Amino acid sequence: MFSKRKSFLGFVVLLLGLLLALTACGSKNSGGNESANSGEGEKKDESSGKVYELNVNNWNPSMHHYVYNVFDPWKEMVEEKTEGRVKVNLYHGGSLGKSSSVYQDVKGGVYELSLAVANYFYDTDMFPYTIGNLPFAFDNAEDAAKVMKKFGEKYANETLSKDVIVFDPITTDPYDLFATKPIKSVDDLKKTKMRASGKSETELEKSIGAVPVSLTVDDTYEGLQKKQIDTSFYTPIGAVGLKFYEPAPYITKLQASVTPIIPMMNKDFYESLPEDIQKMFDEEFGPKLSEMFIESYTKELEKSYKTLEKEVEGRGEIITLSDKEAQRFKEAGKPAWDAWIEDADKKGYNGQEMVDELFKIMEEEGLQKPF
Repeated sequence: MFSKRKSFLGFVVLLLGLLLALTACGSKNSGGNESANSGEGEKKDESSGKVYELNVNNWNPSMHHYVYNVFDPWKEMVEEKTEGRVKVNLYHGGSLGKSSSVYQDVKGGVYELSLAVANYFYDTDMFPYTIGNLPFAFDNAEDAAKVMKKFGEKYANETLSKDVIVFDPITTDPYDLFATKPIKSVDDLKKTKMRASGKSETELEKSIGAVPVSLTVDDTYEGLQKKQIDTSFYTPIGAVGLKFYEPAPYITKLQASVTPIIPMMNKDFYESLPEDIQKMFDEEFGPKLSEMFIESYTKELEKSYKTLEKEVEGRGEIITLSDKEAQRFKEAGKPAWDAWIEDADKKGYNGQEMVDELFKIMEEEGLQKPF
């Protein structure tokens, strides 16, 4: 009996010893994990193991040329060249925010990257870029982007870079006129309700005798459909993606203006990146993003007119103005330039100097001045 009791006590002592040993090891390992989550362990995770998620807000729909020509291949390039350290999440259709709030959203970190339409931010530090939207300044996206890059570097980027990371500007293809009825002369627009996306369009429309209605691109289709507006300036390429030809099947070729658009990134996100990835965005990813947009506008233009011709057949038409009417439209655009100079002066710029500089850059690029 005593022998059995002794054996049992020995077993209990052995078991308690094992439990104490396991507890001690657990405490040691727990302390080790705490150490790994601070100091050198954290630095290692930051430099090699962390995945940086870049949320991109595309306010155009998923079938738009921005997606298949630009965002999809750009996402693939960034993820491949960073070896998965940057994960690009694409959100389409303005699901993270509307086009009218991009500048504030990117600056505030609602998402990390998007495209800011300069006209929508007329009263911000983006104002200098709005000069590119003045009537009949440019007749193609590629030339306009070259000029606006030089102009922006001189008048806008230094101030903007305090809040956001600015990539090279892009511009749309030139705007035509999409309408619910045929527009073959300036007179056909008198008293019609025209969508105005910014101050320059508003001044042009007033000069024509139309009634400007402020709408963002996101609301234009519905505005045409519900007769809130009768017409809208818009790019042929963009109008195909947004299907403006459905409520507005009368398309007047006008090349009224282009719209400068600024790709921008949240500054805190950029500064959180390792230096080698920052360098990739500075030297490759940023320039390539702008380049891909410009290429997309250039190659999609001819295709867009073929699509529009097919889509409006039997219920609308594509209209080419006479030389006389085209000149009347150009003359109607001059007051917008005067108003822009006046606004620039009020904002503390030298408006006439800025216009002169724009014309100087255009001449250096071999382009003709509009007037």
